[in-house]
Amino acid sequence: MSGFIRKFTKQIIIACNVLVSLYMLLLYMLPHSNQLHFWFLNLTALAFPFLIVVQIGFLIFWLIAKRKLALIPLITIVLCWPFVRSLFALNKKSSNQESSFTTASWNVHLFDFYENNGTLDAAMMKSAVNLNADVLAVQELVFSIDSTSDISFEKVKKKLGYQYGVAGNDRRFGVHTHPGKRTERYYAFSIALFSKYPILQWQKVQPLREYNHTFIWADIKIGNDTIRFFNVHLQSMHFAKTDYDFIEAIDNSGIEEVKKGSKSLLSKIKVANIVRSIQINAVKEEIVSSPHPVVLCGDFNDVPNSYAYQTINNLLDDAFTEGGYGTGRTFLKLSPTLRIDYIFHDEKLKPVYFKTIQKTKSDHRPVTASFLIQEK
Repeated sequence: MSGFIRKFTKQIIIACNVLVSLYMLLLYMLPHSNQLHFWFLNLTALAFPFLIVVQIGFLIFWLIAKRKLALIPLITIVLCWPFVRSLFALNKKSSNQESSFTTASWNVHLFDFYENNGTLDAAMMKSAVNLNADVLAVQELVFSIDSTSDISFEKVKKKLGYQYGVAGNDRRFGVHTHPGKRTERYYAFSIALFSKYPILQWQKVQPLREYNHTFIWADIKIGNDTIRFFNVHLQSMHFAKTDYDFIEAIDNSGIEEVKKGSKSLLSKIKVANIVRSIQINAVKEEIVSSPHPVVLCGDFNDVPNSYAYQTINNLLDDAFTEGGYGTGRTFLKLSPTLRIDYIFHDEKLKPVYFKTIQKTKSDHRPVTASFLIQEK
């Protein structure tokens, strides 16, 4: 009887290992899927870091119990290695190499505009200046429509230390009157590109008149070369504080609470995944039509290997994997593996340095990268 139980248990473990392997390999299907119907495949990318840990556990187990079966997790890890590489980087930390320009990307959370009763946080503004980027991509910027205001776009641009700048917003007109003691209208949750080099032309692209459906690109003259910079901010999950609290305390929640909370989270994840797929496909079209080498910065609100990530990574290279170090976490809530802010680049640009800034007052960490424009 004990032999039967041992054999049955072995078959169950093998089946579990194979199922995990197949689930991980679904990532290869993700960029070719229709997200309107197969949005749930994107959950594979979200779970992937934990699935790797599970596979390593299987590998160790089989090496002890049955070495031949260790081939299952080993082959799976080898096949999934491109996805593993997007999660971890082990490049040398050196910023002394020659570069042509430096770019940075940061979701600044309105520079704590609401928290500071209608003013921009001075410490955060200084942090943005200290990034010392030649081109700075900012998500969730706020500025006043009133040109005489101390937070007009021109004045914000100068405070950040830039001569050139462009910004886009989802709305045709300003919103939110009377924040704090302010009386002017202003653009909130804008995206902007600031540059120390001349901006030759730029465009705001808005496929749908909905929140986060706007992105911008700008052709920037750097020496004798023109680089097209993109700044995007994809749809967020719109998790409320109650959602974050639920996730953090899920182990202490009752069955009914878990059911109710999980249903709410899954609904938000579904909507966000579908909307992001629409947005990133529009971005892809603009990248493909670009006559110049491209640098794309932005807050994807999605993890490496996701549909949005793979769609862009099939066109451009991820500066983090080529120049970064560690896990590169950029979002400070939930999982310690959440890297959702990116800098992608054309193969004609060589990344010589990448850094994730650790200290920040925003819920996002800034990322910076230096590039060398390779000779034609």
